[in-house]
Amino acid sequence: MLLQAVMLLVLMMSAPMSAPAWAAAPSGANASPLVVLVPQDLRRQNLQNSLQVYRENGKRLEPSAVAALPDARFQAVNESNLGISEDALWLRVHLFRSAQSPEQLVLQLGRPVWREAQAYLLPADLAQASGERPAGIGQLDSLHSRYTAYAFQPPEGPSTLLLRVAQYGALTPEFHLWNAGAFRQYAVDDALLQGLFYGMVVALLIYNAFLFLSTHDRAYFAYILWQSATLFYMLAISGVGQHQLWPDTLVWNSIGLVGGLPLMCAGGLYFIRAYLLLPRHAPRTDLALQIVQWLAITLAVAVLLPNSEWLLVPAQLIAAASLVLIAWAAAVRWQQRFMPAIILLLSLFPLLIVGFANIGRTLGWLPETFLTSDALQWVLVFLALVLTYGLSVRVAQLRERATRLQDLLLKDPLTGLLNRNGLFDSGQRQLDRTQDSQAFAAVLWLDLDGLKRINDQFGHAAGDALIQATSARLREAFGPDAVCARLGGDEFAVVLPNLPSPRLAEDLARHALERLRAPYALSGREFRASGSIGVALYPSHAQTLEELLRLADVAMYRAKALGRDTYVVWEPDMEADVQTSLFQFTRPARS
Repeated sequence: MLLQAVMLLVLMMSAPMSAPAWAAAPSGANASPLVVLVPQDLRRQNLQNSLQVYRENGKRLEPSAVAALPDARFQAVNESNLGISEDALWLRVHLFRSAQSPEQLVLQLGRPVWREAQAYLLPADLAQASGERPAGIGQLDSLHSRYTAYAFQPPEGPSTLLLRVAQYGALTPEFHLWNAGAFRQYAVDDALLQGLFYGMVVALLIYNAFLFLSTHDRAYFAYILWQSATLFYMLAISGVGQHQLWPDTLVWNSIGLVGGLPLMCAGGLYFIRAYLLLPRHAPRTDLALQIVQWLAITLAVAVLLPNSEWLLVPAQLIAAASLVLIAWAAAVRWQQRFMPAIILLLSLFPLLIVGFANIGRTLGWLPETFLTSDALQWVLVFLALVLTYGLSVRVAQLRERATRLQDLLLKDPLTGLLNRNGLFDSGQRQLDRTQDSQAFAAVLWLDLDGLKRINDQFGHAAGDALIQATSARLREAFGPDAVCARLGGDEFAVVLPNLPSPRLAEDLARHALERLRAPYALSGREFRASGSIGVALYPSHAQTLEELLRLADVAMYRAKALGRDTYVVWEPDMEADVQTSLFQFTRPARS
């Protein structure tokens, strides 16, 4: 349904094309050709309705032979897309310039890039011409701009322009006659726009390259590959490559125009697979994109073979398949509530319209308009900008998921305190920092007194509420620098790092006991509880977290033996009182 809607919208915005009328018209069907009157206030004039066309039919013709043909051998151009033709076409237009008309004119061919293009200015009267090239025929020199354009000075009165053109894909006869001054201003404005476009593309490449170096995220690398291929293809189809970067290496035009499109599609598919995390979350969809990706790469490599211009049509089909698959993949991940997929899906709509419009023009179905030509580069840079933002959203979402997973691994779900894994990770880091600063540290083991009684009398919900309230009081009592952990049941452990004096650990233990004695108001009831705390000091008692926890546990049992609701600092003579298992004080193994 999405594809049908896009194609319907493209057809509504661009006039539908039928088979070229000039190809089927009989040779004598034309009346007298139209003559273009050059107006005095000429800025730009469309020549399409005044063009006549003649096909070479497999044999290259000399301009002298074509110039000598009568108008009856030419056919009027009645369509805005002449379809795909392997043969070159000769186009002719008659001009008449008055004495008041501008002398310096420019002929601009609609598409920036042509497989072949030559323009000739013919004399008004060919009757007395002789030789292979009639007297007065002059081949026009192209201007230095991204467009295929020719400056010339027609004589006052009648004259004729003759053009031989061959195109990659369908030929659209969007030819314009310009006042030379107006064209210069137009070329300057166009150069500024092109500079803005390529500047944005290069800036996005550099920006995402830095992000890739800092994050090592494969999606950023895929983005760089995709945008590099897009840059090459845009240089090819915009005319910047043919007319300014490689004017003397025409083979690059064929590589860029025919092979650049599947190369851009391959880069885009590779990026989408990484961007949407398809291998992990949608493997079947990923397989479909991967198949088309490798087909596109194969097609791009095949362009390097001789006589590969015929690959243009398969390249357009690859582009159409890529657009559909990307939209499908985005829809699949959108259903899985992946936010970057929603961003991609919303930004795809203009690309689908412009992409299929370009395919339609190239295959001879749609005319030459802004929608079917220059709009593509601006839609692509818009998509690149949106997906740069989408990458940042993707990174943020993945980090959020990683944080949630880390919380599940390192935190106690009931209290939000660290669990045994988190205690050993964070606690050992704090001990290492304490050692570096040559300060003191302490490890406290706390057992909550009275929890079993509350569980038995009021239920486990009340016991859980008490544990949560106790955790909040411990955080408040020991401060933000302390590492607080719940080890299970009614047992808690606290690492106090960077203490200026060991006596501060005892002061904090007394303060914590005072906070625990305060009544608890839970579910409309008042509860009372207390705690027993054992204290082990670093570095005087031990220097490893495992051993400090064991000693603090031994001291906690001495506190219970003394009547509870107190704290005890470990001393060597306590070892004989309690036999404690070393297993619970061993650092958890890493999976």
